[in-house]
Amino acid sequence: MTRYFIGLMVPTPVQDHLTALAETIQASVSVDHPSTVSWNHPADLHCTLFFLGTQDDEHLLIDSMTDVATLLAPVTLTAAGATHWLGRNSLAVPVTGAERLGTMFIDRMGELSSDHRARWRPFHGHVTLGRVRPVPRAADDVFGGHELEAIIWQARQVQLVKGTSGPGERRYQVVAEALLGGIAPDD
Repeated sequence: MTRYFIGLMVPTPVQDHLTALAETIQASVSVDHPSTVSWNHPADLHCTLFFLGTQDDEHLLIDSMTDVATLLAPVTLTAAGATHWLGRNSLAVPVTGAERLGTMFIDRMGELSSDHRARWRPFHGHVTLGRVRPVPRAADDVFGGHELEAIIWQARQVQLVKGTSGPGERRYQVVAEALLGGIAPDD
């Protein structure tokens, strides 16, 4: 079975800023640093709204995502602040503005997640830049604490995304999109 999530894919100008931040961080890492980084491909950068996990009914997920999206208005997102650790080994930047979207998708689609604790976990908006292994000790941490100046963008649609397997740079594939509020974008 395939793993899915509902998210907000990051537009190209924002990808460029986040990739530049990742390059700055990478440049600060000495060649003998014990950690290695697997940076996300720029086109894979996203703000996860709701992790669904392994699923076998893609059509149900598309229909459910579309139903919830029509209830929500487009949002303004801001990525800003210091890089920080999220989960076991993910280096992330905070994103604000998606709280209502994340909470609504969790409330309305929680029973579809293969993670039975998903409905009880609070939403924290972020974009993961990459994964670091092993996570450095505090004294060796050159990854956390890099400041990102505010980047602001509009999200007018949400995406159902699935993980990909096999060789290649990309980790994710958008399989469907739904307009927020059912309103067509003006571009």
